[in-house]
This record gives sequence, C-alpha cells and structure tokens, in this order.
Amino acid sequence: MTKIGIVGCGFIGGVHFSAYCKIKGAKLVAVCDQDITRANNLVKGISAGGNLSVEAAKPLSFKASEVRIYTKLEDMLKDPDVEIIDVCLPTYLHKEAVIKAAKAGKHILCEKPMALSLEDADEMINAAKKAKVKYMVAHVIRFWPEYVVLTELITKKSMGKLLEANFQRHSPTPTWTWNNWILDEKKSLSAAVDLHIHDTDYIYYICGMPESVSSLGVKGKISKGVDHIMTEYFYGKGPKIFAEGGWAYGAKYPFRMAFWAIFEKGAVEFNSMNCKLTIYEDGKDPVNPKIPEGDGYLREIQYFLNCVEEGKSPSIVTPQDAKESLRIALSEINSVEKGKQIVL
Repeated sequence: MTKIGIVGCGFIGGVHFSAYCKIKGAKLVAVCDQDITRANNLVKGISAGGNLSVEAAKPLSFKASEVRIYTKLEDMLKDPDVEIIDVCLPTYLHKEAVIKAAKAGKHILCEKPMALSLEDADEMINAAKKAKVKYMVAHVIRFWPEYVVLTELITKKSMGKLLEANFQRHSPTPTWTWNNWILDEKKSLSAAVDLHIHDTDYIYYICGMPESVSSLGVKGKISKGVDHIMTEYFYGKGPKIFAEGGWAYGAKYPFRMAFWAIFEKGAVEFNSMNCKLTIYEDGKDPVNPKIPEGDGYLREIQYFLNCVEEGKSPSIVTPQDAKESLRIALSEINSVEKGKQIVL
C-alpha cells in the first residue's frame, strides 16, 4: 500500500484527492496547506471546485478521519508514513517543494508546468537524481483517454502517417486560485505556460522537438503575460502541427479542449464539449471507438503509484520531457514577444 501526502489544498489538490479516493491501494495519510481551513475542507471533501463527493467516491484504502493535517511542508516531510509527496502548489512554489521533498527521500509527483525556468527545472531534476527518488511531472494529457487513442493511431499507423494536426484549449479566465496567483505573470507565466503547455507537451510527446516555432498571441488583456496564443510547430518534412488556446475569453466562457488530425487514410476528431471522439477512416463508416476507462488524472496518478511500487522510473513522462516541453513553451512566448520564428 502506497502512502501519500498532498501539499497544496486548492483546486488541483482537490482533483488529486478525488483520484486517490478511487484508487485501490492508495492511502492518503496527510495533507498540507498554510491555510488550515482549506486543508480541513479538502479532507472533508470540499475544495475551490466545489463538493468532491467523497462519500460517493467510496475511498478504498483510507478514511478522511485518519488523514493528518499539516500547515508546514517541513513538518509533513518528517512524517515517516509519507512515501510520496504530491505537489499541488502554485507553479512558482514547485521548485522549493520538489527539492525539499527529494532531500527528505520522498518520491514526488508534481503538477505541471514543471517550473518557471529551465534553470529551476535542472535543479529539480538534479535533486531527484541525487536523492535517487522517483519523480514525475503530471502532464495529464499524455494520459487523457481520447488523446491515448490518438497516440495509438499515430504510433501504430493504422491509418497511415500523420499529415496534420490542430489542437485547441479554451478556458474561462481563472478566477478561483489562491490570492489570484495564476493571473500574476511572474508566478505562472500566464496562459501560454500554465494552460497551453498541455498541448505543447502532447505535441512534443507525439512528434518530438520541433525545429522551430512561430507564435502569435494576445498579451496583457488579463495578465501581463500571453493570455492567448496560436503556434505553428515546424517539423521539416514531417507533419504540419498547430495549437492555440488561452483564457482571454472571460470568466463565463465554457472550457473546451479539442483536436483534429489528418492521416494518409482518414481523419480523427475530438471535442470535449460533446465528449465525442470520432474516427473517419477512408472507405469505412465513421466510428466512435471505445475509450479507455478513467479520466487523465486518475490514470496518471495510478501510473505513478505503480512505478513507485514496482521500483521503476516513470517513462511515459520523464523529468527531462517536462523540461523540454517548458523549453518549447518559453520559445513560443519569445516568438510572440519578438514577432518572429524561433529556432530551437
């Protein structure tokens, strides 16, 4: 049985908490937040995102009454029962938490994006290597069921080579974060990194490092950073890849993620607004394939727990992967600011 401590009891901490409630063999033993009320509310099943319906989730391996609550990470790191630290803090606090957890000998799952700079990412990677602990950045789209199907279509080439793909991610303006940190460009790098990096990372996952990127964006509407971005990723003779997204639409705009992909022998489309993935293979009727069970959060957390239990380093997302995805996203911001194509 793997024992976990969550640090950061805001919205994403609640999402992770809900996932642990559904995973057999996962025992949440501690949570940590400087706001003890928020920590208590998380354990009770209440978060910034609303009621987590903990009773309906039927925790399999722990009871809320048994979860210890800390207000300082240093105190939770001294807890001998905690084997894994799940970092659900704001991005600007990732580096400090990851390095402290590594030095304490804890395995680490850290929310995306990895960090605010490549230098910080290197320090985090080196700390985990030195401590010989398992470390994974939670790039959830690699595990999202519909994207898993797309990945299989690309790798197995069942409809031939991928020729072109377009990814979209639209979000309401995030007004739910602690002290509104996410709209402080210095703490989040705005939508280009906090939100759009989901698609940047997935593109890197399926296509590798692009030769260059060319981006356009809306800067300064919501934060001082890039609040909406459109990017073309250049792969030479490879597929044509595009992605766009942001949170410059207003607080009432509905969330949507979507993709379209064209293959030599067909096409595939997904839109989260209707939760439908459709494959259009040449010469066949359109089909809605069976989707893997569980959402991306549940699947990524289960994967990391399995890696820890089996003593294996995560391979679907490596720390170096997370750093390279950050490198691409930072280059996209650079492209917006300079108004030119950036070579990687």
